[in-house]
Amino acid sequence: MNTVRATTYTSANFILHGVIFLLLVFTLFDHFFELNYETSNLLNLLALAALGVMVLRYKQLLLYGLSFLIPLSLQMKVAGNSQISVPAEVICVLLTVFFSVKVLLGYKPDRKFLVHPITLLILLDLSWLLVTSCASEMPAVSFKRFIIRLIYYISFYYFYYELFKQDRKNIKRIFLLHVVGFLIPIGLVIYQQALMNFSMVGSQRTSAPFYFDHTIFGAGLVIFVPFLIHYSMHSNSLKQTLFYCGLVVIFLLSTWLSYSRAAWVSLGISIIFFSLVKLKIKTKHILMALTFGVIILILSGPKFSSYFADSKQLSHTNDVTMHLKSVSNVNTDASNKERINRWKSALRMFADKPLFGFGPGTYQFFYGPYQHRDELTRISTFSGNKGHAHSEYLNYLSETGLPGLLIFITLVFFIFYRGIRLIRTSDDPTTKDLSLFLTCGLLTFFIHAFFNGFLEFDKIAMPVLSSVAAITFLDLQTNSGTEITK
Repeated sequence: MNTVRATTYTSANFILHGVIFLLLVFTLFDHFFELNYETSNLLNLLALAALGVMVLRYKQLLLYGLSFLIPLSLQMKVAGNSQISVPAEVICVLLTVFFSVKVLLGYKPDRKFLVHPITLLILLDLSWLLVTSCASEMPAVSFKRFIIRLIYYISFYYFYYELFKQDRKNIKRIFLLHVVGFLIPIGLVIYQQALMNFSMVGSQRTSAPFYFDHTIFGAGLVIFVPFLIHYSMHSNSLKQTLFYCGLVVIFLLSTWLSYSRAAWVSLGISIIFFSLVKLKIKTKHILMALTFGVIILILSGPKFSSYFADSKQLSHTNDVTMHLKSVSNVNTDASNKERINRWKSALRMFADKPLFGFGPGTYQFFYGPYQHRDELTRISTFSGNKGHAHSEYLNYLSETGLPGLLIFITLVFFIFYRGIRLIRTSDDPTTKDLSLFLTCGLLTFFIHAFFNGFLEFDKIAMPVLSSVAAITFLDLQTNSGTEITK
């Protein structure tokens, strides 16, 4: 039994979809239109009803729409200090409710999907998040974070897996829809940057209100660059080639204008990986090169430490070269010093609670006392309003203990193991190509995750988890012998 069925398109369906789309647009841009209270509430209720109809009858189209709307969704306040991304997270909540009701009524997902190593590790990750939420220092905060992660896994991993199982071409479709939706925030950034004469200073908020910070904007961009490069090289016509080449230029330019050093570095590493695969370098040779590189770094440790200590390059200056070199400045660059401050605080928190951590979502409320005075910067805070370990991995360590981090690292390992195995061993050229750009895109995120933590936001969770769903689908398809060679 499939929870996502193909939509049969009729004139009535097109009219219904058009009405729903207009309602969503009005709801999305309510923030800009400044509609009166009554009108706003009426449109919100109509949009919610329309979404309910789509969840029940047109889930395929709804998932397409979700891909397009993720980059355009806006944070809106709900009860208390809580916020919700509208309309993306509203759609995700409705999908989760639908799935939960189906399960309670006896629906069982495909067994092969459930016992796949990636799915099992995701279920283990959720289970440990639940356990650590029960042992949390702030249970209400932790259970909220657990529910958000559950909603993301159901919406972006399970439902997109079902969509891909329906038709493999949906992988390309949902990526392309997301890219097209992304063009509006990109246009806004370029416009605002132009007003500032493309100055790096003060550019950190030009991606607002769609992306709250230049770092998450950059992280979102680079995930899709491998996809666009792939189709610029494998299009069926000159028009398609020019279309994808134009998108590659736009996304690379926007990545540059994001002035996110982590995005630049992660994209560079992904391109190197892509090149090694295309050159058909053997896996063992890549591992030997990495081992040799690690040995060189260890032997050269004193020299690098001396260089880092002496480095005076500052980020957020108008000198792009200095901005990139500032990655090594842990002495005077406030951004780097604060990141290291957060990392050290996370490690000290782990030392106090190594098994269960402080609980999902609680880092920001407890890291303050773990800061050392001599490590504070001008952007340090004790107020709990800027709280993240600036590392997905260290955040896991401080909030869910060593078991949580090990589960997450194992999940990451299996994602890449299965992705690389598909690239290396699949007999289907299309599967190999899809696996390559999916793995390269995921590599940008998991490299970026050393420096930031964005998996708790829908704008990053969707492309990451849908990519993981695509790899799971391709792996199951390959192992079942149902690949379609084209």
